[in-house]
Amino acid sequence: MLTSERRVSDGGEDGDAVTSGSGGARHRAVGRGTGPRIRITGPRSAPTAARSADSGETDEISAGDRRPAGETRRLLVVVVGVALLVGVLTCLYGWTVTSLRPYGLPVLAAGPSGPARALAEQLTTTEPGTLRVRVVADGDAADRALRAREAYAAFVIGPSGLSLHVASAASPAVSEAMQRGIAQVMPTADIPVVDVVPNAPADHVGGGLSAGYLPLVLVVAVGGVLLSRTTARRGARLAGLAGLALTAGAAGAAALRYVLVVLPGSYWAAMGVLTLLGVAVAGTVLGLGARAGTVGLTGGFVFFVVAAALSAWSSAPELMPRPWGALGQLAPPGAGVTLLRSAAYFRGSGGGDAAAVLTVWAALGVALIMVGDTRGWHGRPWPRGRRGEVPVSEAPTSSAGFPGIPLPVEPTFPAAPGVAPGSAAGAQDRFLPDGRRV
Repeated sequence: MLTSERRVSDGGEDGDAVTSGSGGARHRAVGRGTGPRIRITGPRSAPTAARSADSGETDEISAGDRRPAGETRRLLVVVVGVALLVGVLTCLYGWTVTSLRPYGLPVLAAGPSGPARALAEQLTTTEPGTLRVRVVADGDAADRALRAREAYAAFVIGPSGLSLHVASAASPAVSEAMQRGIAQVMPTADIPVVDVVPNAPADHVGGGLSAGYLPLVLVVAVGGVLLSRTTARRGARLAGLAGLALTAGAAGAAALRYVLVVLPGSYWAAMGVLTLLGVAVAGTVLGLGARAGTVGLTGGFVFFVVAAALSAWSSAPELMPRPWGALGQLAPPGAGVTLLRSAAYFRGSGGGDAAAVLTVWAALGVALIMVGDTRGWHGRPWPRGRRGEVPVSEAPTSSAGFPGIPLPVEPTFPAAPGVAPGSAAGAQDRFLPDGRRV
C-alpha cells in the first residue's frame, strides 16, 4: 500500500542516503526539501499487477502481430532485389560480349617511311575511331613494341610484302579480330600472320586463363564475406585476410600453371600477383563489412561482380565502349588480369599501372579494417557478456529517474547510542528505493 510520511532528522532537512541492493549498482540521491515522500510499504496491489500482466500480454500479442509483417517486408526486399540484380548482371555480362569492337585500339604500321605512313592513314580513315595507328621503322621495332605491350598488332611492310604481327598472349580476342578483319578487307591477298608472343600451348584459343580467372575473383570476394562473419576482432580479421590471400594465391597459381598449364612464366610471380589481388578484393569486402555491416558486405560483393564484368578478362579494354573499358582497369578484377598476363607472358612489361591500382585497393581494404572496429581502435575491449548485457564497468552509477529529479530515497538517521553502525538496530531506518527495509 502507498503511504505518505514525513521523516525529519535532527538537522531538520532530509539527509543523504546510500543504498544498495543485492547484486545491483550503487545509487546515491540527495533529498530536496522536507516535503512528504511516497514509498511502497507492501506488496504491489492486485489491480496494478493485473494491469502489468495485461500490458505484458498485449505487448507480446502486438509484437507477434508485427513480426510477420516485418519478415514479409524483408523477404520481398530480398526476392525483388535478387531478381533485379540477376537481370542487370545478365544484361551486363552479355553486353560486354555483344558490344565488342575496337575503340581506339593501338596498332603499328612498320616499314619504309612513305608506304608506312600511307598505310597508317588508310587504316585510320577506313573506320574512324576504331584504330590508333603509330608508325615505326621496321618489323624488329614493331616486335619490340609488341613485347613491351605498347600495341596489340602491327602491319609490317617488308621485302616480301605485307604481313601481320600479333601478340595473342596480350588478348586472344584482339588477335582473332585483327586476322578476321584483314581477311575481310583483302580477301584475295595471302597475308601471313606472325604471333610474336603466343599463348601457352595448352591454351591455344586463349580461353583457359580467362575461364579460370573469373571464378578466382568471385571466390575470393566470398571469402571476404565469410571472414567478416567469422570474427569481430581487428587482429583476427587481418590475420585471416593474410592467410586467405596467401593460400588463394598459391592455390590459384598452382591450378593455372601446373594443372591447367595455361600460365607460363614464373610460378612465384603469378602467386605474388594473385596474392595482391586477394588482399585487394577480400580486404575491401571485409573492410566494408567491418565499417558498414551487412550493407557494406552486400555492396562490396555486388561491386566486384559488376567490376569483373567490366574487367575485359576475356578480351581487351580497348574492345569495350568508352569509358567502361578504362574504368574497369581501375578496379581490382581488371587490373589483376592485366598484371597477371604481363607477369606471365611479358616479364612485367605494361603492368606498372595495374600493380599501382591493386596496391591502392589493398591499402584501402586494410585501412577500412583498421578503422572498422572503432571501439578496438580506441583501446576499449569488446564486451564479453551476452548480447544486450551491459558490462559491470559500464553500469550506471547515478540515481534513476527523470533528469534533475532523482527518485526519493529515505534518509539515514543516526544510530542510537550504544548501537554499532553496522548492527541490525542501527540499520533499521534504512530503506531501499522501492520501500523495502534493509
